[in-house]
Amino acid sequence: MPPAASDRTAEQQTDYEWRQALRQLQQISVAAEAFSLELDLPKLFDLVACHSYDILRADQVIIFSHVDNQLKTAAHSPNTAAAGAGASQHAEWCVRYLKPRVDNEPSSSGVRNVLCVPLISTQHRVPGVIEARNKRTGGAFTEQDLRAAICLARVASSSVDRAWLFFRIEEWQRSLETLLAFNATVNQQLEPAEMVQTLVADVTGFLDAAGGAAGIVIREGEQTVAVCDRFFYEGETHEYVRRWQPREGIPGVVVETEFPLLINDYGLNPLADRQLASGFDIGSCICVPIKNPQEEVLGFFKLHRRQGEPSFTWQDAAFLESLGNTAAVAIANARLVKSLELKNEQIKKLSQDHLRRLEQERKHIARELHDETGQVLIGLKLRLQLLSGLLNDDQQVAKQELAGLRTQVNEAASQLKDLAKRLRPPTLDQLGFEASLRQLVAEYRRQVEFQIDIDFRAQPRLSSEAETALFRIAQESLTNVAKHSRANRVEISFRELGGKQVLGVSDDGTGFDPGMVTSGLGLIGIRERVKMLDGQISIHSICGQGTRIEITLQAAGQK
Repeated sequence: MPPAASDRTAEQQTDYEWRQALRQLQQISVAAEAFSLELDLPKLFDLVACHSYDILRADQVIIFSHVDNQLKTAAHSPNTAAAGAGASQHAEWCVRYLKPRVDNEPSSSGVRNVLCVPLISTQHRVPGVIEARNKRTGGAFTEQDLRAAICLARVASSSVDRAWLFFRIEEWQRSLETLLAFNATVNQQLEPAEMVQTLVADVTGFLDAAGGAAGIVIREGEQTVAVCDRFFYEGETHEYVRRWQPREGIPGVVVETEFPLLINDYGLNPLADRQLASGFDIGSCICVPIKNPQEEVLGFFKLHRRQGEPSFTWQDAAFLESLGNTAAVAIANARLVKSLELKNEQIKKLSQDHLRRLEQERKHIARELHDETGQVLIGLKLRLQLLSGLLNDDQQVAKQELAGLRTQVNEAASQLKDLAKRLRPPTLDQLGFEASLRQLVAEYRRQVEFQIDIDFRAQPRLSSEAETALFRIAQESLTNVAKHSRANRVEISFRELGGKQVLGVSDDGTGFDPGMVTSGLGLIGIRERVKMLDGQISIHSICGQGTRIEITLQAAGQK
């Protein structure tokens, strides 16, 4: 007998369900291959949404991501679906109980039916939820749809796990790069204001902030004031010159209370900067003090996130404060370095003034010896000569004594003249550095046994102070050679190199170890003179192989 109509209907339904299951299985296989090739998490969520839309035949599929116990819309299909749709109670139920859910009862919101399946990782974590709304044919979601959705969720879960791992690795890499950049900025020894402004870009990267500002605390009389001149937002720097008195604005409150301040709705807060609130997309705000180990507030960090982004937490505040502590040490070090630089500059100016006064005093003493004392000795010599002429011929012994005195006076006058030259050679003021140095070499040649060669390859273009310093350095170098080196030959050279003028003094004497010489007044004096002129000195010496000293100064008129 032919089969009954009911039997044919059952067979057709079974055949339809079988074909539907086969179709879904094939589609899941295609989806699995597509999922396995995608490592970018947002793109993977888009793929899951698209394949879920095709397999489950729903009017709308939404993929929710589950991060920090919050469900957020990560993808949707079709693309015309409203982005940012809130998580339904079905998705929250799936996360709570780690189970799928089907609801074919129409809701008051116009949703006829819902199929919801959690993505469960191998650690029983839920990184996301698939939610299909409204069966496309107008019917209900079936057990077959549920099985297909569960199978698809299992396939997607492993791919999401892998993509999530790669996402975290990239985050860690970015954090490491940001940390290295932060440390590099801290170690650059910048000015404190420049340092904290530069650090803002690094700090925003740590906490996923859209922008922020930083400033330092300065004292104005008895009051402390927080100052800032730039605002960093989405990779760009904007002018933002502000000064906050205690308890004025967010930085003023933080500096005064020495405690972090978290604001969830920046635009509605009375402490907010209205210019920032109107000019930039700012939702939440965090501001922490930068404190040194002595708990003194040196500055502040202030960060912002966009509207709709998660608010800052107290955990963020603790992390930002730890970065602030590192910055505080760097600020203290920078201020210490600045203080030392100022002290060194003061010492340098005092030394310059001392040497200037010393040269002036030498010049004065030399002139006094030459003019006043020299004239006295000449007068004494003439009077001795006159006195000798007044003696009788029979007073030969007295005449001899007077002749001896005249000889001693002549020797004293000659020594006085040499002393005056050493104190301040007149040629240095009258004829300049080259003539003075050649005269000094000529005088030394008469006094020492070693050979001295001098070679000028450039016209000296030096200030009066530089000429005096180089002359004194050459004089001290020749003295050191005569006293210590036992040299046979000394060469003095002067040349110009790249806009700089170089004096070199070399000998073939015994040499010494420059690292072992720390207390020689001659070398110390040479180094001080060079340092005061912002020049450079190099000393090359090897025991038994001689010594070479080079002094490099900027030529007059060069920058």
